[in-house]
Amino acid sequence: MRTVMMISIIAIAAGMLLTVAGCGGMRQQPEPVQYYVLHYEPPKAPTAPAAEPKKPAVIHVERLQARSPYTTRHIIYAESPYQRNKYTYHQWMSPPADMLTPLLIRDIESSAIADTVVPTSAGKAVTHRVEGTIIDFYENNEDKRWEAVIVLRLSLTEIDPASRAEKTLFYKTYREVRPLEKNNPHDLARQMSKAMAAVSKQFISDIRTYFPL
Repeated sequence: MRTVMMISIIAIAAGMLLTVAGCGGMRQQPEPVQYYVLHYEPPKAPTAPAAEPKKPAVIHVERLQARSPYTTRHIIYAESPYQRNKYTYHQWMSPPADMLTPLLIRDIESSAIADTVVPTSAGKAVTHRVEGTIIDFYENNEDKRWEAVIVLRLSLTEIDPASRAEKTLFYKTYREVRPLEKNNPHDLARQMSKAMAAVSKQFISDIRTYFPL
């Protein structure tokens, strides 16, 4: 009798293990993370011939800063003015500051405002410096509105290469909002790209007023 009971206990235990293993094998794998980037064409240099700048201009564009919660690769969205959430499986390829800084450098360089645009001031006779902070960079879902929102505070500083004396020429906050045609990450990336292109265009236009071309 004892032998029969032991065999029964072993059989029950084995069955429980198989059941647990089977349930574990049926668990769904987590969704793969989808990554997104901004993409738009850089501005074109003026086609009309222009005189050379009175002085060689070298612009140093510093890496943008970012306010929390925009220091992460997660795509941030808001359903109220007092709330910020993040998508788990939809992320930017890199944090916003690392996406926007190269775009700003590229755009200023493509506009042909300066002789040189550099990401670092090391070994360069820098004449101007661009700095900025990402104030907002999110998807607005308030009241069933789907919008891409970007707010940047940017500044231009003039530097005397000889004395290193500095003078802030201007600082300005740029805000762009683009409605989403579809409520999905692809359209968010598309509309955020348009918003960044508009900010960049406005900023370059403001810079141009200080350059004697």
